[in-house]
Amino acid sequence: MAEITLDKTLDVKPVIPSIELSIKRYAAPRAKGMFSDNIWVFDGKEDIDNSIFAWTISGKKYLSAAAQYTSNIDPLPDCDSNCDWMVNSHMVCHLFLFGAGTLSLAEVIPLNIVRDRRLLKGKPRCQSIKAMAVAGAARDVLLITLGYSDSAEPAEARYEPPEFVTTIALHFDSTPGVLRVEQRDDCLGNPNNYKTIAAARKRLRECEATIPRSQEAGAR
Repeated sequence: MAEITLDKTLDVKPVIPSIELSIKRYAAPRAKGMFSDNIWVFDGKEDIDNSIFAWTISGKKYLSAAAQYTSNIDPLPDCDSNCDWMVNSHMVCHLFLFGAGTLSLAEVIPLNIVRDRRLLKGKPRCQSIKAMAVAGAARDVLLITLGYSDSAEPAEARYEPPEFVTTIALHFDSTPGVLRVEQRDDCLGNPNNYKTIAAARKRLRECEATIPRSQEAGAR
């Protein structure tokens, strides 16, 4: 089992510029060159959200940062109008993990929000990191609460599109020498309506209570 704890001994502020630069270098080619300047790092300086934290994961120290950018510029197959606008306004969020000592990129995890056609005409536009914390009783899980909107909403300065909130669970596997992270939606669902870490933790505890101990041990 991977044990994840927030590491308050590391000062993240001095390394923020280096982290931002590394993320932009990684993301720009994956945006196919069209949106190389449209990459936003949630660092707590220009954005109201902060995702840059220090963590200890299975005894090793990491720094996390989340970024928002356009990675998929293909239109939806069921799009019939304003398709270019939907493509351009579609944004995804990724979580980046860096080695705390070297700032080398250790892992990139897409934060997947499933498109619910009952809510969204276009693709989910990931637009904010509301909160990030360990899952509590589930020591190998990191919870991230995301704010998102519909990429099909019109661009009007005086109009704020409706925002939806969902919380995702990232499961860590502590195989020696390898960092493996998997987003699992089997318990929380995707998308869901868990707007706080506390609500997602409660649901995870309910899920764990329904899993037989023998099955839980076998899964790990």
